[in-house]
Amino acid sequence: MVKEFDVLCIGAALVDIIAKIERHPIEDDEVFVPNLQLMSGGAAANTAYACKLLGLKVAFIGKIGYKDEFGNKIINDFREISLNTTLIKYSQEQGTGLAYVAIDRSGDRRIYAYSGAANSLSSNDIKSEDILKSKTIFLSSLKNLEPFKKAAKIAKKNKIPIILNPGMLVIEQGYNIIQGLLSNIDILIISEREFLYLFQVVDSKLNKHVIKEKVTNLFKLGIEVIVITMGKKGAWLINSEKSELIKPIKVDKVIDTTGAGDAFSTGFIYGFIKNLSFKFEDLKFNVKIGNFIAGKCIQELGARNGIPTTDEIDLQSLDH
Repeated sequence: MVKEFDVLCIGAALVDIIAKIERHPIEDDEVFVPNLQLMSGGAAANTAYACKLLGLKVAFIGKIGYKDEFGNKIINDFREISLNTTLIKYSQEQGTGLAYVAIDRSGDRRIYAYSGAANSLSSNDIKSEDILKSKTIFLSSLKNLEPFKKAAKIAKKNKIPIILNPGMLVIEQGYNIIQGLLSNIDILIISEREFLYLFQVVDSKLNKHVIKEKVTNLFKLGIEVIVITMGKKGAWLINSEKSELIKPIKVDKVIDTTGAGDAFSTGFIYGFIKNLSFKFEDLKFNVKIGNFIAGKCIQELGARNGIPTTDEIDLQSLDH
């Protein structure tokens, strides 16, 4: 079958209400909000949007409220960049999900998320013909695992690479619950915090020895590649034979870390689509692109700002 899409992103599409504040409130406290912005968000939707900005052929599957104001914003933002919206589903019962994001002057953030229609995406909304149109499948941050499981099984059966960036909504369900999903994943992109939580590591510091001990369980499930994002420390790239910590780019000033993980996934996908290779050196290059795009994103407010153009990504310098 001819591949219509480079990547099919599946997960949540929300609207982010972003408040810039001087400080976070304490108990029974109130703070003034001098700056409030409304932006389309949701992890999988952010990654889809950014991948499209980089010139990839992208489609998105997620569920939003039927003809509500926030859902219309999500659709319109996608259409502005000609991202395929034909696979988006609509709920008659629930409205489009929202996330309230409060960011203080140091960049510390708090997120309060209401999934709304997003979490009502079901396995019935996942069609084999849509999966088969795609070169790779990206799954991210949806509490309801059933559509993820179905998409991963279809992709696995048809040898289509599956990338999972789970988010805490998936991870907090526990290893035993999500094991069935993980067993159908090829590449796992997971944050340091998520990794520690998944394996109930009491020591908050993640080191090479802890990683080596815990990733064995993931390789036994059939996962081929694990990437652990470490914020300002960079990202660990691990396969069954090798591991390496890949340094981040230098950042002048961190404005907002919202969407940094989504930006990293975008860069990784962008590199991966170019060769669909599981060779360690090729994967290492993908991680470098991920670090670069995440580094640019966190210097702007909002998950979708700061994404560089393809001309701004100096692939030659990243390759060294």
